[in-house]
Amino acid sequence: MENRLMPEHMLYSPAVFAVGNFYQIFIPFNCPAIVKVIVGNKEFYDDSNGILRSETTVHKVTVPMKVLDEAAGYTVCFRKMIERKPYFPVSSDERRISFDFRPVPQNKENINIYLISDTHNMSVEPIAAGRFFGDAPDLLILNGDIPDHSGSPENFNTVFAIIDGITYGSIPVIFSRGNHDTRGIYAEKFIEFTPSLFDKTYYTFRLGPLWGIVLDCGEDKDDSHEAYAGTVCFHDFRLRETEFIRSVIDNSEHEYDAPGVTRRLIVCHIPFTYTDHPPFDIEKEIYSEWARLLREHIKPDVMLFGHMHTSEIWRQGSTNDTKGQCADAVVAGVPEYNKDGKNRYTGAAVNLVKEKINVVFNDSDGNIIGKETIAYL
Repeated sequence: MENRLMPEHMLYSPAVFAVGNFYQIFIPFNCPAIVKVIVGNKEFYDDSNGILRSETTVHKVTVPMKVLDEAAGYTVCFRKMIERKPYFPVSSDERRISFDFRPVPQNKENINIYLISDTHNMSVEPIAAGRFFGDAPDLLILNGDIPDHSGSPENFNTVFAIIDGITYGSIPVIFSRGNHDTRGIYAEKFIEFTPSLFDKTYYTFRLGPLWGIVLDCGEDKDDSHEAYAGTVCFHDFRLRETEFIRSVIDNSEHEYDAPGVTRRLIVCHIPFTYTDHPPFDIEKEIYSEWARLLREHIKPDVMLFGHMHTSEIWRQGSTNDTKGQCADAVVAGVPEYNKDGKNRYTGAAVNLVKEKINVVFNDSDGNIIGKETIAYL
C-alpha cells in the first residue's frame, strides 16, 4: 500500500468502511463533484433517489461486500460540477483512479488489526504508529474521538487522513463514534461524514472469519449535565440501542454463530463496563444489561475500547470491571501534546492467532510500550 498523489480535487484516498454486509466507500473532495464507483463491471452511485449528489464535500457509495471482495479492486470516477443549472448543467470531463482492495480472507487464522482512538485531530503521529504492520494490516479500527469535536466539517478530515496514511483505500475500516464526536453543530450531521446503518451509529459487521458489533454510548455524563445545556437525549438513545442488541440475539439466524465465524469482537469508544465515579457513573442499569446480554449470548473473544487515554488490558473481574465484562478488553489510544511540538501517539496492534490474541502497544516514535496476550475463552 504505497501512497500515491490524489488527482486534483480529491483530498484523500477512499475510506472503505465495513457496515453490516456492505462496504460504504467515503471519498472526500474540496469542490462540488458527482461521483460513481466501478466494481467489476457494475457501477455504483452516490445519488439521492436518482439524483447524483454534488453539494457535499464527502461522497458515499455503498457496495455489497461480496461484490467488492470478489473484484479485489475498484475505480472512483468523478466530474467536478462547474455549474448545476436547472437545465444543461456544466461539469468537467470525467477523471478516474483505481485502487486495489484486500478483504479479510475467510480462512485466515493470523489476522492483524490496528486499533486507534482518541487522536483528537492529531493525524501524523497516529499514522506513524498505525503503520506497525507495514503493508500487512488486515483491518483498521478507528474507535472514537478521532476529530476533537464536530464543531467544524474540516475536523472530519482527520478521519480520512489517518485512513489514507495507513490503508490507502485498500483494506476495510471499522469506525465507532466517540463522545467528543457528539459535540458541535455538525454532530447532528455526523452520519453524512461517517458510516452508519439505517442512519444508526451502532451496527454489526462480518469480515471473513470476524463478526463484530459496534456500540455507541453517546456522551459520558448524564443528559442533564450543564456541558450539554439540554441539547442531548442519550438516555433514550441507549434504550433504543439495548433493543438493537436484543434484536441481534433474538434473530433466528444468529449471525454471530453463522458458519465460518471464528472470532467475535465488541467495539465501543467508552468502556461501558467501567463507570464508577461522578459525573461518569451513569446508566448502571442499562450498561449492566448490555454486559449481561453480550456475556450470556454473544460471548465475544475480546472487547476493544478507547476513551481512557491509556494503553492497558483490562481483565475480566479486575477492579476496572464493575458491570461484568464479557471478555478481556484492550483499552488503547494515548495522544500526547508536547510544548516543543514533538507530539506522540500510542495505539495498539492486535494480532488474532489460533489460540490467543497478541497485543502490542506501540508509539509513533517506534517504541514498544508493552506486550500482553489474551487467551480465548
